[in-house]
Amino acid sequence: MKKIKLLGICTSIRGRESGTYYLMKMAFDALKEEGVEKEIIVASELNLRPCEHHYSINAKMCVHPCLITQIDEKDEMARIYDGILNSDVVIFGTPIHWGNHSQLMQLIVERLNSLENANSVHGQIVVKNKVGGLMILGHEDGYQHVAGGLMNFLTAMGLIFPPQAYAAWVGESNEDTKSDQKRIESDKTIHEIFIDLVENAVNFARAILACPSCGHELDYIHQSKKKNYSK
Repeated sequence: MKKIKLLGICTSIRGRESGTYYLMKMAFDALKEEGVEKEIIVASELNLRPCEHHYSINAKMCVHPCLITQIDEKDEMARIYDGILNSDVVIFGTPIHWGNHSQLMQLIVERLNSLENANSVHGQIVVKNKVGGLMILGHEDGYQHVAGGLMNFLTAMGLIFPPQAYAAWVGESNEDTKSDQKRIESDKTIHEIFIDLVENAVNFARAILACPSCGHELDYIHQSKKKNYSK
């Protein structure tokens, strides 16, 4: 049986004190399946420089490893790059802020553009055979918008999404957030939704990444035809 590496990336600026982290860790801990190696990266604990958008100067300047990663020893984006590239299942967790994903999630998306750009501009397949999932929390509705935007980029980067590829919880449409954490920690229905997302992603990975009866392993390569630069 193929061993599955499951990675979670929590992008709440509140880190381990956030509901985003609580539900991710709870769902990961609930997965007792053998043969699954689990890791959660708390992005707020890393030193991540914002993208400098070298792509806007010349598309070929956006490379992997990212130029920032190459020149700045203090930048820790390599933890996220290596985590994704060494995993089979990658689940991103984000809160909703004004109808969008977190500022930290946006920083990571912009830095991950180097992985997408490797394919679309440099003709290098860096991300392949990896399953994605999303965990989204907020106090106002908007999770479908957040999911759509993130899945648009992450599929372009190379992730594969199963049906029902995200779990979401939104609180009441008001400003009273004081009771959110208590509800998140005590409501078993919320727990079940997020546990189901993790189980679904892992089961999907098992189904498509390796055939237990024949030993075949997925090696799907798609070279992007998108060339957004002038030669």
